[in-house]
Amino acid sequence: MLRTDLHCHLLWGIDDGSRSPAESVAMARGLVATGVRRVFATPHQYRFGNVLSPATVASRVALLRRTLAAASVSLEVTAGAECLYGSRLLEALDKGEELVTFPFLGETCLLVELPLRHPAVGVACFGALLMRRGIRPILAHPERTARARHDLDRIRRWRDAGWWLQLNLRSLVGDHGPLADYVATHLLADGAYAGAGSDLHGPRELARLRTAHARFRRLALSETTP
Repeated sequence: MLRTDLHCHLLWGIDDGSRSPAESVAMARGLVATGVRRVFATPHQYRFGNVLSPATVASRVALLRRTLAAASVSLEVTAGAECLYGSRLLEALDKGEELVTFPFLGETCLLVELPLRHPAVGVACFGALLMRRGIRPILAHPERTARARHDLDRIRRWRDAGWWLQLNLRSLVGDHGPLADYVATHLLADGAYAGAGSDLHGPRELARLRTAHARFRRLALSETTP
């Protein structure tokens, strides 16, 4: 799971992530140093005023690939996006706007972020709507979502309804608070996560990411040791 980073703000100048090509190269080098071989570049869509088309993200990923190749950084980069759950995303789906989906584990996927401070309603129904259209919904960092982090059973019901779950690795080292750490640890023990991501926004977070990778490995080892 650690060889693929499912959620990373690696594209520069497009959201609140990397601010320059130099930062993106530094972030990519740091990811490779932790053992990551493939990263999904997932800028915010329908947030911070961003309305990103697949073509826009693809062109920025192509530029990043050329930049990394010139810097001799061997990292596979796949285009994706982090879509904020809310009225704008629902409107886009209703109008048939092209969403920034990506291939993962043999399916066409969409990474969806729930509001971090306000409870979300209709999550299971929205997931069912996406799946009827051939899109597998992936819930970004469920351990961080409002109210749900107090209710493990709610998150498990979403998973049972077909949502895949993505772990924010730095939740395991307290970067998103003790409750997120608690929920992430329990979901990880359940085998509930389909993938993990750094949610990296800049090189300054790399040291904590290395610590999170180490804790993930310790937790995984404890689960397999009799």
